Amino acid sequence: MLNTINFVRAFIVTALLTSTLVTINTYADTEPAVDKSLLAALDQSFDTIQKKQLEIKNLGLRADTASGVTKQALELRRDKSQLELMEQNLAYVSAVADKIDALAVVDIYLQQATDVLALQVDTLSTVSSAIRAQLVLPETGSSAANKAAAYSKVFALLDTLNYTDEVFINSLAEGKKLGIDVTQLDAQLKQDLFERAENNLALLELAIQEVSGLRASAAAVPTDTEVQANLEVGINIVARLADGLSKIVAMMNSLELDTKSYQNQLLTATGQITTDVFKADVFTNLLLGLGQTLWDGLVENGPGLVFKLILFLIIVFVFNKLANFVQKLSERALYESKVKLSQLLQRMVLMIVRNTILIIGVLIALSQIGISMGPLLAGIGVVGFIIGFALQDTLSNFAAGLLILIYRPFDVEDIIESGGLVGQVNDMSLVNTTLLTFDNQTIIIPNNKIWGDVIKNVTAQNIRRVDLIFGIGYSDDIPRAEKVLQEVVDSQKSVLNNPETMIRLHELGDSSVNFIVRPWVNRDDYWETYWAITRAVKLRFDEEGISIPFPQRDVHVYNT
Repeated sequence: MLNTINFVRAFIVTALLTSTLVTINTYADTEPAVDKSLLAALDQSFDTIQKKQLEIKNLGLRADTASGVTKQALELRRDKSQLELMEQNLAYVSAVADKIDALAVVDIYLQQATDVLALQVDTLSTVSSAIRAQLVLPETGSSAANKAAAYSKVFALLDTLNYTDEVFINSLAEGKKLGIDVTQLDAQLKQDLFERAENNLALLELAIQEVSGLRASAAAVPTDTEVQANLEVGINIVARLADGLSKIVAMMNSLELDTKSYQNQLLTATGQITTDVFKADVFTNLLLGLGQTLWDGLVENGPGLVFKLILFLIIVFVFNKLANFVQKLSERALYESKVKLSQLLQRMVLMIVRNTILIIGVLIALSQIGISMGPLLAGIGVVGFIIGFALQDTLSNFAAGLLILIYRPFDVEDIIESGGLVGQVNDMSLVNTTLLTFDNQTIIIPNNKIWGDVIKNVTAQNIRRVDLIFGIGYSDDIPRAEKVLQEVVDSQKSVLNNPETMIRLHELGDSSVNFIVRPWVNRDDYWETYWAITRAVKLRFDEEGISIPFPQRDVHVYNT
């Protein structure tokens, strides 16, 4: 009877354990694995946000009851903490958006991210209001020093405002990833950016008008130091305002807002060119404006168009002949000059002389037919910027060519090694260098590849040292080997007496005793001497019974 009861008990325990294991395995198969470290990190980040809120609240309460310098210090700490809170909010929302698929309890963290985003709105509103309250422009008639100090504080506050807007834009983007409805917040942000852009543009136009008046005053009274100081401050203010407007426009572009009018006004007001000038509508407006200016000039000067066209051709023809004549004179002067110039520099000087005269001639001719130089030069500047942006690699080669021209590490007919290539310089330009290799291949190398690498000019010096190494066996006579090497070197007529040849026992190698032989020769005799000494040493060593060992290895076999 007792055995039967024990058997029943064992059976029941076994069944319970089996059922428990099946339940655990089933739960493991249905529930996704949760990264506990990820949940802990999110919880810690959310806890940090709550602590930062409490810190800001306490700083605000303390600032309300303080006064003087203490109040200012507390408010400064509170403002800094609010910026830190915005960064922490963004980091938390971004982390939830990136890891939402890996979270087991999605609703909890999604709700927390929504709350954090709402907190971000309140924080941004508080920070923006505080910044706008501190924006105070200097009074009219302020000194240059006071104006510079006041605007310095204004620009620092505007930079902070730009930063908060950028953080908020990123926060809204992360909220969209989580499926949070941010339509109203997005519309409010766009409206705020439009208002900021309008206010910034108004300040920019006023600053430009003030600078124009100061320029006139400075021209009339060039000795007035206060006017000069105010002019310098005004120019700096215009530049900073233009930069601030560019940053606002960049944020508006990231939200796909229409900024064409701001780009046109910014370019017209300051001449500042941004990457948005490449947009079709902005660039089209610029070209249309230039075309309209040219057309108006042609209409106004219609009656004398034929005469002016003939005059234009005559002026260009005369200056072309003058350019050819001056180029020949310059070429003769360079040839007869005692100053040694590289061929690249000579060609560049001649090109600059000729092209400068031609450009002057064309500009004079254009001015004679009534074309205003201001809009034309502005158009050329825009086109030049576009071409320069498209040909930036070529311009880097051009810059490297100028450095090669100035420092002259090599010249035509020199043998150089650079970028893993060896050859004789066959031709040089400001963009590339042409090498002719010893197996008669032509290689064209961009100048920035050469200037950015190590340059070895083989023919820069008139004499060179030939470095040779010869090995003898450990059983050979060292003094006799030294005597043979000295005799071989002395027998070569191309070896120079000064500097003196060096023959030394250099090292005890694994399989040989190695000598270095370093005679000096004229540059053109380098390879013939190298080959002749190598051949003569082999023949003399054979005659003298001196061995030239090869690598050896002893193998020991142990029988066990």
